[in-house]
Amino acid sequence: MNSQDNDLLLLESMLGIAVSRTAGVQVAVDKNLPVPFPKSIHYELYKNHIELHIESSTYRSLCEYLERTLPNNDIAKTEKRGFCEYAYVLNRRVEGWSNIEELGNAIIELRNIVEPVLMQYCEQIAENFELAKVLGDYYEAQEAALPFHINVIDELHANENAHTRILTHLLKYKEDGKLVILASFLKQLPTFNVGSIDIEKSKVYFNRDNIDGLIEKDGEYAVIIENKIHWAVDQDKQIERYVNTEIERGVPSDNIWVIYLTRDGRKKVESYSLTKKTKEILGDRFLEMDYYHNILPWLKDTVLPNCRVREEWLESAIKQYIDHLEGLFDIRDSRKVFRKKVQGQIANSIGCTEEMSRGEVYSKFHAYLHTLEELQNIVSNSMESLIKPIIERLQNTTIEVLGELCPNEEFGFYNGIHNGFYQVFLKKWTTKVHFEWIPLNEKRLLSGTEYILVLHVEQNDIHERFNQVLIDNFLMTKAKELSLKKTDKTTFYKNVITTNRSMSDMTHEEFSIFLREAYKDVNDIQLFVSEYILNVE
Repeated sequence: MNSQDNDLLLLESMLGIAVSRTAGVQVAVDKNLPVPFPKSIHYELYKNHIELHIESSTYRSLCEYLERTLPNNDIAKTEKRGFCEYAYVLNRRVEGWSNIEELGNAIIELRNIVEPVLMQYCEQIAENFELAKVLGDYYEAQEAALPFHINVIDELHANENAHTRILTHLLKYKEDGKLVILASFLKQLPTFNVGSIDIEKSKVYFNRDNIDGLIEKDGEYAVIIENKIHWAVDQDKQIERYVNTEIERGVPSDNIWVIYLTRDGRKKVESYSLTKKTKEILGDRFLEMDYYHNILPWLKDTVLPNCRVREEWLESAIKQYIDHLEGLFDIRDSRKVFRKKVQGQIANSIGCTEEMSRGEVYSKFHAYLHTLEELQNIVSNSMESLIKPIIERLQNTTIEVLGELCPNEEFGFYNGIHNGFYQVFLKKWTTKVHFEWIPLNEKRLLSGTEYILVLHVEQNDIHERFNQVLIDNFLMTKAKELSLKKTDKTTFYKNVITTNRSMSDMTHEEFSIFLREAYKDVNDIQLFVSEYILNVE
């Protein structure tokens, strides 16, 4: 054991806690505190001082509490640091690793100041947890008392494709040969001159050339609808590809519009999807619209009032869809009384009174919102500690199993589990072709009993190569043996594995067996795709 190891052991024995020695020294806060704190909150040796650092902006309320509560004197004080959200610094200098006892005593001195205050904070958090539980119970009781309500679209759990299908189907409606709903929709577009185009000769498509929704008159104009109502991830050069598709079809570039359609306007397009070149082509014809501020009011105020009496099914469908969207935003009329009751209960619980001014009530709600954010951060941190080892095991065991099944191949991974997927790709391939677990989110990792592995293709020219290969008589037979076929617009293989236990509950041996079953075709598929689709060795 070298001297550095001895120093580390001595320091850990003084502090009674593990010490991380990377660029400097980092020591976690007391693990016995009632609230678990993440690694981003720690004591650190910075230059020649021991400091408490909070390096995450999500703990804003804690930073404010410590700044109000911790003393500022000759012993220690709050200081500004550009690289962290909050720093509380022991004034006396320490020599660091050259004097381990001095370093340990400095950390203990700072902990003796900070951790009683952290304990007070934890006690407040515990009270707020109890308040949140009481309010949660009240919310559930009031919700249970609501009259029975059913919406078919709610029960079908509509995704982006379903919403696009509904919208494009409505836009196809004709009244006396006129596309009246389409015309009213296009009038919403501030840079689209409806009077300059013969709307009646327009066509509306769902999922043409992988474009979610498309309104087009051949060679004259195109309106591309990219639907992100459920926060679907932007793809590389996605908007650019769609615009180029329409230009190649003969539509003048200055007659192409793109509607980036989100839930409520908060999601913004990524620059890798709407590239600089495409942004310049579109100019003010790239339009951000959303369901809350645009589609829902349009359906309620324009489309529904103008339905003819005899169009019973159209009116019924629009009412169901309006109700579904209002449910999505929790603004159904049937819930107004419910929301008012819950709001009143929260106001009473956080100390609002009738004598208070609007400003005082607002301040109470604002402070409680900070508290809720802090509680959410703590809960999220606790959930992350449950999820992280499962994701690590998925990757490590995948490496182990694929190393046996495909000994000559090198794999990479992309963890998109927060967005519902996990990708495994061969490093000799483009990342646009990969194996993907989908849907795979935290809940399915911890409680799922059915898992799906697909071969996912994200590039149009590779889609076309797959399509050509799969109609070749000889190759079609080989592909069939590998269960290769087009299962939807972007997947060409699907393996569904049903289990008795979730991934998180499997033993290591069970998990290895499960992954061998999941990846059983990977080596043969990669040989076929490498030779006949991607032309790589």
